Amino acid sequence: MTCLIRCFHTVRQARWLCGLTIAAMLCACSGPVRDATPEPVYIPDESYYLLMAEIAVQRKAWLTAARQYLQAAALSPDPELARRATDFATGYGYETVALGGARRWLELESDNLVAHAHAGRLYLRRYDTDRAYPHLRALLGDLPDDETFLSLAADLAAEDNTAGVTAVFKRLARQYPDSAGLQLALARSAMRSGDYELALLAAHQAGSEQKRLLESQLLIAQALMALGREAAALKWIENLRDEPASIMVELEYVSLLSAAGRVEQANEQLESLANVYGIQPDFVRVHALVNLAAGDLDTAAQDFHKLLSAGKNVYECFYYLGRIATHHGAYRDGIDYFARVRGEPYLLPAQIAATQAYQKLDERQAALDGLQAFTQDYPRHALAMSPTRAQLLFELGDTQQALATFDDLLDYQPDSIELLLAYGTMLDLAGQRDQSLVVMRRAAELAPMDANVLNALGYTLANRTRRYDEAYLLIRQALELKPDSPAIIDSMGWVLYRLGRDAEALSYLELAYALMDDPEVIAHLGELLWVTGEADNARELLDRSLSTYPDHELLVETRARLPQ
Repeated sequence: MTCLIRCFHTVRQARWLCGLTIAAMLCACSGPVRDATPEPVYIPDESYYLLMAEIAVQRKAWLTAARQYLQAAALSPDPELARRATDFATGYGYETVALGGARRWLELESDNLVAHAHAGRLYLRRYDTDRAYPHLRALLGDLPDDETFLSLAADLAAEDNTAGVTAVFKRLARQYPDSAGLQLALARSAMRSGDYELALLAAHQAGSEQKRLLESQLLIAQALMALGREAAALKWIENLRDEPASIMVELEYVSLLSAAGRVEQANEQLESLANVYGIQPDFVRVHALVNLAAGDLDTAAQDFHKLLSAGKNVYECFYYLGRIATHHGAYRDGIDYFARVRGEPYLLPAQIAATQAYQKLDERQAALDGLQAFTQDYPRHALAMSPTRAQLLFELGDTQQALATFDDLLDYQPDSIELLLAYGTMLDLAGQRDQSLVVMRRAAELAPMDANVLNALGYTLANRTRRYDEAYLLIRQALELKPDSPAIIDSMGWVLYRLGRDAEALSYLELAYALMDDPEVIAHLGELLWVTGEADNARELLDRSLSTYPDHELLVETRARLPQ
């Protein structure tokens, strides 16, 4: 009955609407014809988008604000709006939006050096050196001098694309081969990018300029040590010590002694310096770092506490004391130390380390909550912490949301090697092997001479596919670029094992294990020992390591596959 009533009302309403329509048509026909005046259409201008941006800022919707500022800049002839859009997006890490702002800024002010600086850095972060170069070249002016080149080098020192920065200075050096300042800038950049031969050559060429002599001489010693020419490096720095005394030279000597493994001699040298110059914070700091590198964590901790008492290097001390605490298993003490870090350059590393400490405590939700609080306090670092957040989501079982986080990130930093590798690794762990390789190959296209990228792609191919020959070539190239990397040495051992070259594989895996006590390396070595007939050694190694890493998935799985 209810259904019939509802149908009746529907039919009656339809007839009523039809009657109104017919009446309207008749009225229209009987009256005079008049032109319909369309409603005015509102087209937003820059003031509208600027208002929307400000509202978004008030609501802490940072990405929305960045986009609205860019929209306002696109509609306005005022370069100030383009500057604001660029600065805002850069500050929050939205590099795609920032590049749009820089381009608009240069459309309006083609000679603005700050806009060129933004564009040059943003293209470098996209690994597009060809497009970065003209913008960076514009910063130098028509007649650049030594100081101008060194200023540019200082500005670019924090860029992750160290190979790209070195390529820029190599290109400049061909144009200005006689500039000592440029050669010194090239030497600095080459050291950061791992091109030690180039650093050595450039430092020698820069050394002819008296004003820059000392720094270039120190760079020569550093490059020699990085090339494995330990005796030559120490002899070079010892010759510098024969000249009038310099604390800078003496501290560099201590650092090189430490790098050569001569920790006792390095500490003796520091004591000698303290006797001559008195105990100074720089001496205590270097002593702490030397002993930290040597594994004497208790001595290092004492030094960091001394520095804290003197109010020196406060955030660095908190960070390293946190690392020492977590190394000893005192994870909550470590978290407390990390929470006290409030400034650069240790702010982000401390937050990541705190997250790892929560993971060790199996408190991933607490880690996620900590990240949320951190990004509220430091919203400009929210994007940088997103990969860590994605990892936590993945470990909590929210794979879809974790992967979606990387999709969003790559919209704004599409050519970030770090993001691509992290995303590729997560795709691999999620079982999306083909997509993982696509992402890693993209990273290799962007950075074909990056050892970490080549190793990641090669290892994934060796571990997940049967393309062992391709994997071997990639890992071999990575090893040529970073011959002392334990992770790459392990990859070489693993791919040789996959190729059936067990004797060669064993030498690499044993070396990797000697350099790095890592559960994945141990699993690889244990499996190889087993198949080469050393079952007892394999069992002992794996069982001993499981007491240290009881929850490591690969280690547990490898031991389970091998007979008791």
